[in-house]
Amino acid sequence: MSFTSPWLLWTLFAASIPIIIHLVNRWRHRSVHWAAMEFLLRAARETRGTKKLLHYLILALRVLAVVALVTAFARPLLGSFFGWGSSGLNEVLLVLDRSASMDARPDKTNSLRDTVPPLVKSTFDQLSSCRLSLLDSTTETITQIPAPDALADLTVSKVTDGGADIPSLLQKAIPYLEESASGKTEIWIASDMQSSSWRPNSPVWSSVRQRLAALPIPPSIRIMALRDRPETNRGIRITQAQINNGRLVLDMEILRQGFDPNQPEEVPVNISVNNSVTTSTLQLAGETTTIRKEIPLPQDKESGFGYVSLPHDDFSRDDISFFTFAPKPLANILINGPSGEAGKILSLMAAPPGLPGRKATMPNTVRSGQLNLSSQALVIWHGPPPRADMEEKLKTFIEEGGLVLFLPDDTAHGTRRQFLGVSWGAMEMAPADEYFRVESWDRQRGFLRDGTDQTSIPANRLRAIRRKPLAGKYRVLASWDDGTCALGQVRAGAGSALFLTTLPKYSWSNLADGHLLLPLLQRMADRGAERFSSAISLRVNDPALPQSATDVPMRMDDAQGSHPSGSPVDTAGVYRLGAQTYAVNRPWSEDNPDQITDEKIHILLPDAAISATQGGVENPSLVQEAWKLFLLIALGCLLLEALLCLPKRTAKRPIPANRL
Repeated sequence: MSFTSPWLLWTLFAASIPIIIHLVNRWRHRSVHWAAMEFLLRAARETRGTKKLLHYLILALRVLAVVALVTAFARPLLGSFFGWGSSGLNEVLLVLDRSASMDARPDKTNSLRDTVPPLVKSTFDQLSSCRLSLLDSTTETITQIPAPDALADLTVSKVTDGGADIPSLLQKAIPYLEESASGKTEIWIASDMQSSSWRPNSPVWSSVRQRLAALPIPPSIRIMALRDRPETNRGIRITQAQINNGRLVLDMEILRQGFDPNQPEEVPVNISVNNSVTTSTLQLAGETTTIRKEIPLPQDKESGFGYVSLPHDDFSRDDISFFTFAPKPLANILINGPSGEAGKILSLMAAPPGLPGRKATMPNTVRSGQLNLSSQALVIWHGPPPRADMEEKLKTFIEEGGLVLFLPDDTAHGTRRQFLGVSWGAMEMAPADEYFRVESWDRQRGFLRDGTDQTSIPANRLRAIRRKPLAGKYRVLASWDDGTCALGQVRAGAGSALFLTTLPKYSWSNLADGHLLLPLLQRMADRGAERFSSAISLRVNDPALPQSATDVPMRMDDAQGSHPSGSPVDTAGVYRLGAQTYAVNRPWSEDNPDQITDEKIHILLPDAAISATQGGVENPSLVQEAWKLFLLIALGCLLLEALLCLPKRTAKRPIPANRL
């Protein structure tokens, strides 16, 4: 409970006035023992006990009446969003979900995001002065908001075509709370509760809970749960765009939600190729329809871009999907390390027989310093860490967009030499008859992400009896069952270095079975080869997008109508940067409507208060004044006290008849 005028609560001491009067009254009427009256007192003892209980009840009602009256004058605020102790708030940190799904319009007018600023403003109007800060899911930085009225118009509060990572945002909020020392702080999370944004299986949650509890003044967490969804929705996505015999082949998926899966329908679809739009009608049935569309191309056109769009509905950001196409470049893969079992397995996994577009080489007879990396898409380094001359070559290769996968050497001791701040520790052995098992991995993004059909790679089948833990700073892509890192990543420039903690040798692990290694190497090879292609597909706000101080991404497509922007950081579209064309789309996880339950939230954040809010409500507010309720309580106490104070009716004695 919060109070608009909490200083008036000091007058609660007035509740002691009836008690003082009662004590003074008892002192005035002291009992004097008189032997002649003992008999009468014993006879009236039962009546005295009843009267004493009645007097105490009257006293309690008077005290409650005074307390309720004072509380009413303090103007209490009630609501599911606030609990006891919300008075004296110094700062509110608003964690805002700006993911694409927040643009859904359940009432066909206002988006879920549009509901947030009025809620925040109306709530702040009921609170005493405190500071408002914003942590948004796109920039992942904290912005000071001068006034709640300004929240609606700020660029950092607008909906984007990107995703959200709530546990990562809370992790970034903790250093700010530690440094700001603002006193009593609350974290408000505004989200549509999409499971892909909350990531309930993320290993970050345990760290977030521990670090929040360790703060000098742990903040309260309030959640604005915007669970409304449109009744029906269609979405489209391009899973692949490729050239085959002079024709553009588009593989697309169309998702339907809220429709009768047994009722087919015909839907018009716009297909744009190099800003030339054609319309065709597709027949849809079931919840998911997979369609392959072939489009003839002019003879001189081997590369280009385009989009496929559906008619707009109440969630328009999934009604369009962008693509680029160009001849697929050859992915050259360099494997450097000692010959033997590990090298052969790595070569087989990197370039499986019969898979086109892959070429793996193992230059065992060439000195490392003489290796040419300029044409390589991927470098796999196993064995001793690179020496100084090769280390510089690898760093330059990574900064220019290349990818390197490092594996430990087959020794018991750790490595002193670091690469990008990361090294291996001494070898660890699993207990007898037990294994190290991969338990969690990043299924939303990166090289271990789920497929376009939301099918996960079988990384949890990886077992190891030997491993070398990583030391340094890195991003965890996969973790063992004891929480230590199984696969780490360090970004540098436009590329990345990945570090595995075990080897593809059966004396170490079953990595050679390919459950994790095969999809990892294939995705790394595809990503590494993209730097030689003129057509690249990325997600909104993808860190793989090259950062240039001179070149600015230029929007190429003509589908900018409803969401104009020139930045692939927040808006889907086709962009030109340098000599390459990027098709930037929303994360496919935004198409999944599954929401996290309140029960799961209370497991992740046990003390969080959840408020279910709805859009389209006139004058929305998360709190309500309750002074009328307390006035009624005071009036009820006084009326009941008056009834108890009424004297009892005495029976009239019959008047004797007059005798004559």
